[in-house]
Amino acid sequence: MKTHQLIEIENVKNANRALKNLLERTRTEVVGLGLFYGKPGLGKTRWAWKTAFDNDYIYFRLEVNMTTKNFISGLLSKLLQNNMPFLVTKGNKNDLYQQVLDILQSKPDIVLIIDEVDYAFQNKSILATIRDWSDQSLATFVLVGMQETKSKLLKLQPFYHDRFGGYFEFQGLRYEDTEKILQGVCEVKLDDEIIKFLHSRCNGTMRILSKFIDAIEKISKRLKIKEIRFDEIKDILTTVEVK
Repeated sequence: MKTHQLIEIENVKNANRALKNLLERTRTEVVGLGLFYGKPGLGKTRWAWKTAFDNDYIYFRLEVNMTTKNFISGLLSKLLQNNMPFLVTKGNKNDLYQQVLDILQSKPDIVLIIDEVDYAFQNKSILATIRDWSDQSLATFVLVGMQETKSKLLKLQPFYHDRFGGYFEFQGLRYEDTEKILQGVCEVKLDDEIIKFLHSRCNGTMRILSKFIDAIEKISKRLKIKEIRFDEIKDILTTVEVK
């Protein structure tokens, strides 16, 4: 499986368009906060880290039970690696906060993609910190979370709705998306019947589709073939665990 490719399916095209709109905002008038969200398995994280890697953005993943100081320190380390690798993080939480803000204010084109932002609801100080940085700089923050993230944010603070410069919700895979992904990342050539079957079984998610691709590629290696027809492996495919 070609794991490092980001296939330009509908979600990717629309997410890129939403990000472009956020980056082209009038920065002195619109806060640089964007929220990208959706159900599990739709490729949000793949889009986030690949977009960050390809464009030299900062990618940072929140973790469960992360403290505010750990978040600030970890993000500062990422910023220093990209911008000032000769510096080291040190100081108390306020010192670290100010160091991050100094970098953001000095480099307004910085884009930070913060994944698994749902964990911040366990420590709302992290959300407040992101809000304060975005208020005090022209940097762009893209928050990536689950399907309920938007409603949680608005329930937490209704005025958050006006703070965000853009929203994008990832959708389930269309048939054309499934076809593109299979043609782009699968090492085996598949017939149309396999593609139709996989689309019907993947529940619109890349995560389940990847399980099927992995199973198919293992079969092809065992049989030493590069092309597979549905009637050759349909009995095996129906046994693949898709939960």
